[in-house]
Amino acid sequence: MLRSRLDSTPSGFVLEVEETWESDGDQWYCRELFRADITDGAISELSVYCTGDWDSARMAEHAATVALIRV
Repeated sequence: MLRSRLDSTPSGFVLEVEETWESDGDQWYCRELFRADITDGAISELSVYCTGDWDSARMAEHAATVALIRV
């Protein structure tokens, strides 16, 4: 499954990507955020943030210890 969201900013855009997949009999999850500044029609600055790949044990640990504002 892939979910994404793209938002404009005054200087460029923010792209959020969330994905889940199955590998080696386990469920995996990752979320990434890309923040880009645009100058003269091209990306002039790019920052990428990533949770890393979480297996089902890491997702369960997070769910048990963190109260999210929204799911």
